[in-house]
Amino acid sequence: MNALIFIFVFATIWLIRKFAWNIEEGTNAQRERNPELNTKCFDLHERRLGQFAKSKYKNRMFYIGTDGTCYYYSPTGRKIFC
Repeated sequence: MNALIFIFVFATIWLIRKFAWNIEEGTNAQRERNPELNTKCFDLHERRLGQFAKSKYKNRMFYIGTDGTCYYYSPTGRKIFC
């Protein structure tokens, strides 16, 4: 019985993360102009990185450094280069 409850809770958390976690914010036009709105579209993400040097993609804010490298910050505050 405990295993069944554990599986149910795990499945519920997985479904919430899968469908509601990476929700896109604003309209297409708003996302095009504001790099701080979340998007799931990789092409839009790349355009915003080129234009603003930052873009929020799948709930993670990416930045372009002065030397042209792309990076984001981990939950612990460490800079992760992509």
